[in-house]
Amino acid sequence: MKSNRVGISALLVAMLLLAVAVVPVSAQKQVSDIGTKEKEMEKKLAQNKDSQIDQQKAEEIRKELDKTVRKDIENSLRNVTTDVRILSWDTVNLGTDRTFLSADYGNKGSGTWGVAPWWYGSDYYLSSRKAEASSLVGPAGVGGVNAWSYAGKQFYVSGTGSRSANIRMAGHIWGLTTSALSATSYAEINLVLWDASTATRYSTNIYTRTEGGAGWTEANFDFNNGLGVNLQSGHYYIAYLELITEATVYGSGEAGSDFGRFDGDYSGEGVWYNSIIVDF
Repeated sequence: MKSNRVGISALLVAMLLLAVAVVPVSAQKQVSDIGTKEKEMEKKLAQNKDSQIDQQKAEEIRKELDKTVRKDIENSLRNVTTDVRILSWDTVNLGTDRTFLSADYGNKGSGTWGVAPWWYGSDYYLSSRKAEASSLVGPAGVGGVNAWSYAGKQFYVSGTGSRSANIRMAGHIWGLTTSALSATSYAEINLVLWDASTATRYSTNIYTRTEGGAGWTEANFDFNNGLGVNLQSGHYYIAYLELITEATVYGSGEAGSDFGRFDGDYSGEGVWYNSIIVDF
């Protein structure tokens, strides 16, 4: 996704404009220079009426796939056991502030639909409190891809009753969302608190970006966000940083949501936190 990538060739431009037949490509962890290709097309190619209609269809596909992503993430959390004898849950004493500088829980997932070339993957890294994911699709086809991951901290609340708290997270975001012609890309990053005792999700959005048609947006900034919740004594929680990437195409186009190493072009992209503070 860096600016020194090789630009799209004249042959690829011709292929996109003629909407040639798509040949399926093996999905996992292939190499793509999709970022530069899309930036070049943003400058060189104008959308027509048909491409605008197809881009809307690509966005409709993405919204349908997004429903599956949400279910997959929730299912991954419903599998968390709250048996303190099995998992090492740090304790937060109700009413006493606590700062966490580590991560001890994460998960990841991905999926595809349709027929198109795609590159995708996701992972989490507890040692660096980091989540990565990349979803890239095209050129040309009808289909979509998603990848997600999260990393965070487990804790148990000790005490009596309940008390309101602010779950604060500080960290950094680095990634890129791009699209060209009849394609769309999406990135979403959230601070989430999962109550594992009641299977309840609390969240606040840190960053969201959608690109459709000709678009290119890079994110590279620090964040410091808070989530107000009511913590209940005797409950088990996971506070985590969540990353979702999606990309879809309908016709002649391509798109990418690149927040990780899975497009073969990596210089540290992803999302990570430095600290989580439970502030009463």
